[in-house]
Amino acid sequence: MADSQYPYPPDRFDDEADAVSFHGAHRAEEPFWRQNLLYIVIIGAALVMLIVLLFLIGGMGGGGDERAEDPTTPAASETSSAPADEETTEEEAPPEADKSVPVLVVNAGGINGLAGAWQDALEGEDWEDVSLSTADNQQQEPVVFYRDEEDQETAQALAAEVGAGEASQSGEYDSPVTFVAVEMPDEGGGSDGEEGGGGEG
Repeated sequence: MADSQYPYPPDRFDDEADAVSFHGAHRAEEPFWRQNLLYIVIIGAALVMLIVLLFLIGGMGGGGDERAEDPTTPAASETSSAPADEETTEEEAPPEADKSVPVLVVNAGGINGLAGAWQDALEGEDWEDVSLSTADNQQQEPVVFYRDEEDQETAQALAAEVGAGEASQSGEYDSPVTFVAVEMPDEGGGSDGEEGGGGEG
């Protein structure tokens, strides 16, 4: 019915009806995610960007270290091969012996005639000054000692000749070079001398 045909004058209920906007009686409220959709999208995009940046930064740092430590690179191969070549050259050059340097042969094997046998063997190899002595205690392994650095090469050459390994520096003996023998020359030493010979050994 139109307002013009309404027979009664307006009252307070009509005024309240005009002031209130129309809405459904059972309309549900909007969910939280829909009300804050814009903020959720912004935060999600920022997290994705942060993860991508961290991944890129980590990948760039790790790749540089792997390349630097990779032993198959040409630079690494050249560096590692150079010292090996130098060592090979040094090993190929045997130490030179000055056979005029006095050598003391010490019998430390408890075998009669041991030092004398080595004296004969060394003199047969052109060692010019070989003297003899006997150790107070027996030893198990032969060894060559030298007193001064200048006789190191001669001592090492003698050690290689008699099968005594590496020569060592020591001030225990007065002789420039000392060979402590424990076996006969033909039983394990490097020199092929005849048994026998006089002396203290």
